[in-house]
Amino acid sequence: MTGPSVTLLNSNASWKGVAWNAFDRRLQRCTFKEILRASTSQTFGAMPLERIVIEGALESRDFLVLLSTLHPSFTGDVLYIHRADRAFLSAKADGCPRVMYTLSKADIDFYVDVSGLRRGEESGFRLISDSPSETTRRRAMQVLIVEDDPRTIRSMTSVLSDLGCETLIADSDFDAIRMVGQHRPDVMLLDGTSPRIHGAAVARFVKSAYSEDRPRTIIVSTGEKKPESGVDGYLVRPVAFDQIGRAIFGGQLAA
Repeated sequence: MTGPSVTLLNSNASWKGVAWNAFDRRLQRCTFKEILRASTSQTFGAMPLERIVIEGALESRDFLVLLSTLHPSFTGDVLYIHRADRAFLSAKADGCPRVMYTLSKADIDFYVDVSGLRRGEESGFRLISDSPSETTRRRAMQVLIVEDDPRTIRSMTSVLSDLGCETLIADSDFDAIRMVGQHRPDVMLLDGTSPRIHGAAVARFVKSAYSEDRPRTIIVSTGEKKPESGVDGYLVRPVAFDQIGRAIFGGQLAA
């Protein structure tokens, strides 16, 4: 007889985040290596794997490796709580590819309470007072690629699609600014080498036009650059797998 399904939790001991329900056998704390092993077998001990939750510091490359090694038939969620007010949720429905979502603090609280993962005495009021944001319900995580080289576009789109991100393509400054205003993407990857695309200028305009409500902006160049207004970091060509992860999930980038 199959036992109850289990949620695997990897949380930094010093992390002051969610008050997890430590007395529920269905919630098991484990190391990241144990999570990697369980993700390929879909079990932990004799219990089928329901979801994976990672809270606190994690290298973006490790998160990408985890997503890429999930068993093809595993349909559970993978929740990465990057900060107390920001998380990434990889979710999959039967017969559909995985989709990546960004979660706000209200979204995180709602997800944890609905899933019954919070310690009992600290749960409940959030479930009533808060609900998932409109962004989370409406669309997957969006990445705007501002690039005019077809090969680079195909390479980036392939990696991002495998992660469950929705990609948008712009091949000029004007298109980039128009699409930021129309779609409000979560991340913008700007070509910093094309004479048709002035990445630093686009970044400055987007910062001034949208202030706090702007995408995480990364310039893709042939070498490290001096910090520019509105630019959150740089990727150096050729762009590697783990660099894409750092661009999306907020890891340390070249300055």
